[in-house]
Amino acid sequence: MAKKVYIITGPIGSGKSTAINYLKNKGFSTVDLDKVSNEILNSDQSIAFLKEEFPQALDQNGVNRAILADIVFKNKHKLTILENYLHPKVLLALQEIIQNTEDKLFVEVSAPKNIYKDFDCIVIYSQVDTRIKRLQERGMNYEDIQNRIANQKDDDWWKNLGIVIQNDNLNDLHLNLDKIINQNS
Repeated sequence: MAKKVYIITGPIGSGKSTAINYLKNKGFSTVDLDKVSNEILNSDQSIAFLKEEFPQALDQNGVNRAILADIVFKNKHKLTILENYLHPKVLLALQEIIQNTEDKLFVEVSAPKNIYKDFDCIVIYSQVDTRIKRLQERGMNYEDIQNRIANQKDDDWWKNLGIVIQNDNLNDLHLNLDKIINQNS
């Protein structure tokens, strides 16, 4: 069982994946809950759920994540339906991962819901204009970015989840992650 579990979270475009990749490269166990949820979404059980609730998000290759995201980030009711289906399954998968991890585990979580209450949180944070620029550089369109930001909690909420790392540049991000790791060794 993992000796310590840290949630790496923050608003979209803040640098969660950059932080988790840095920790992984340092030899720590990491998991991206978005990848776990995508695996669950592509299961036979989930395909049946999606056929009923989100049929337009299915194509011959399975789940079209772009279409599903477009649906749920424009409709809070549809987002709630998806979250109520998916989150319990993701939490069960996370518990199994924790049980099979020997040392520290860093978990990337884009939508922490209530999970932040169970583990120490490291919040990667950047100003909204910086996040928008990063997301556009990744190829996201402005409307999609705005829809996703509108469906997330406000900045004060994020900043009150745990240890906040201001991610203005890569070097400072790495230094601050190292500081947290060394303090909690």
